Amino acid sequence: MNATVESPLPQTSPIFRHLRLAAAVFTAGASLLAILVYVAHAWELVRYPWDWSPDEGLHLDFARRLLDAPGSLYNERGVPVPAIYGPLYPALLAPVVRLANPLAAARVLTLVFTLLGALAVGALIRRRAGLLWASAGAALYLAVFDIASWFMLVRVDTPLLALWLWSAVLLLPRELQVGADQLSRGRIAGGTALLLAATLVKPTAAVHGLPLVLGWFLVDRRSAWRLIAALAVSGSATVALLQTATGGGFVDAMLVWRLHGREPGLLARILTDFTSRSWPVLLLALVSALAAGLAKARPLGEPVWLMLAGGLLILPLASKAGACWNYLLPLYAALVVAAACWAAQALAAGRDWQPMMPAGIAALALALATTQTFPLPTTFDETAARTFYGFVQTFHRKLGGPFLVSRPELVNFLVGQNSEIEGYGFAHLASHHAPAARDVLASLEQARYTLVVETWLLPQQPEWQSALRRNYRPLGACRLGSYFTGYDARLYARRGLPVEFTPPAGVRCLAVPHGH
Repeated sequence: MNATVESPLPQTSPIFRHLRLAAAVFTAGASLLAILVYVAHAWELVRYPWDWSPDEGLHLDFARRLLDAPGSLYNERGVPVPAIYGPLYPALLAPVVRLANPLAAARVLTLVFTLLGALAVGALIRRRAGLLWASAGAALYLAVFDIASWFMLVRVDTPLLALWLWSAVLLLPRELQVGADQLSRGRIAGGTALLLAATLVKPTAAVHGLPLVLGWFLVDRRSAWRLIAALAVSGSATVALLQTATGGGFVDAMLVWRLHGREPGLLARILTDFTSRSWPVLLLALVSALAAGLAKARPLGEPVWLMLAGGLLILPLASKAGACWNYLLPLYAALVVAAACWAAQALAAGRDWQPMMPAGIAALALALATTQTFPLPTTFDETAARTFYGFVQTFHRKLGGPFLVSRPELVNFLVGQNSEIEGYGFAHLASHHAPAARDVLASLEQARYTLVVETWLLPQQPEWQSALRRNYRPLGACRLGSYFTGYDARLYARRGLPVEFTPPAGVRCLAVPHGH
């Protein structure tokens, strides 16, 4: 069923026409206000001079290394830690890391990708339901701050999401039925480029994009095979080029993911976290699907099911250690599109008041945007970060490096040192006795590091803990802020170095007196 919601309605009375106009004006105004509220909060984060996720500095570090030491990004031994994601995000960030405030510039780029994602959500809805529904859906996509605040972190998720959504704009068929659509050469070329780009940002995009490709077997087999051929040729050529450019290290770096074992109960926790954050959209999608079904509008024929499948296919991987609810961000975007399309589909089945219904979604978006808390740094977060990063920069300037840092990697970026380990993932390398872990352990045992910064605990095997206690003394710790909660960054100096940590009063930092 390819009905459009914006078809002329019976003009039953002047009052009804005025109501339609008022609803349209309200929908546009409320949607714009909700989006502006999001942008205002996002701009506050742009202005914050420190990281708001303990791994944001890792992506800045990768971008700097792409310019200065590209061979360190993908290597067999993994020291310094290779880029476990694709090379596209470092390439996107590379132009900004030379700027006076690279973190702010990176967040501006992140905001651009966030708005591109919202625009893609609107484009997907508009094709099925019309402009008013599109504006309301785009606003709703940004208004659930428990989810949408994540978009503003300097991480791979936001560009992945934007690229995947725009690939769906090109690749979704008009209907999920035989003969309903065909892929032109332009759509195949554009969709292939976008899916490949998304995969080069984060490899899991290949999973999210799989239903967008295979779904064409339900519509037009010739289009399906042409799309598969385009992806196979371009993907193989890209991997071959990357393997050549990295001396064979690219695939080895990607295979680091296989070391992450399953964590019992993680998938259930991820689903619980996602549901608790996205429940307004989940509830709206469920009600809309039921309404479309009752109206006999065939919600099962909506092509948005391919997007929903792409969001759900990641669930088996979400049980691997280190996964988080952000794996389900494509599912969230698909739910927003589905909720609007199903609601419009239900109301298109013969009711005269459908132009007023997008106003309800816009009102929901505005209510959410103006009543929720967008997680932003406080004065205490800023003073703690300033004290912590000021200390490590002064330490490096006076006593040199190298540092061993298990989060936050902004330390490495600020002192111009390549990240040698990667927070949570390094424990898996150590447990598998990877060459990377053995090299780091040898450096720790030889007291090669001048400073150790420990957020994620270093491996708990006796040899690691013995080397740390024998060669390093605790200086103190700071409680640094992040989008989810505070975390403790502990400082250890090599024994014999003339240094103390003396944070000012009133800052969330604690000094350990010499000798303790």
